[in-house]
Amino acid sequence: MSFPFPHAKPNKLGYKPSDVDEFIAESRAVFNSNQIDAIPDIREKEFTLEKGGYSVSAVDAALDKLEDTFAARRLQRVLDAGQLDDLLDRLNELKVLLVGRVERPARKRFSTTGYIFRGYSRKEVDVFVAQVNTHLDGGAKMSVDAVRKVLFTPKRGGYVESQVDLFIDKVIELIQIEKVL
Repeated sequence: MSFPFPHAKPNKLGYKPSDVDEFIAESRAVFNSNQIDAIPDIREKEFTLEKGGYSVSAVDAALDKLEDTFAARRLQRVLDAGQLDDLLDRLNELKVLLVGRVERPARKRFSTTGYIFRGYSRKEVDVFVAQVNTHLDGGAKMSVDAVRKVLFTPKRGGYVESQVDLFIDKVIELIQIEKVL
């Protein structure tokens, strides 16, 4: 089964169509079967690159929507099961985790790579963390799409990427829960 993703130009790299089609078909089967526990790990999925494959940006946008759909369904199931308290507990747990990072001094919010290796620009990450802080304080709200698309410049002595990426994942989860409540 093929899905209507645009292809990259013949000499440009894109995702291998058969890999994407297979993953989308598996995801659709899980969605239609209502087996929310079997949700594929969409954010961790990697596809083979090949010239003329599916457009990377189009597939990534579709995967973002797919992830949001699965998250909304999973969270709605929790609410339908009368487990609002569990959801509120998770929301509070996420807020405590995020506030713990936000309250750290600028340029010391995450571990650094040292000057031999590159990590995310501490200055840029700190600006992002300030935006998260504003969101947590009830100010300007962040969207899941804006958080997903945040990019940081690689810098020597920058923040360890895996720690920042986990922080971003928690921010996304928080926003998804807030949407349902």
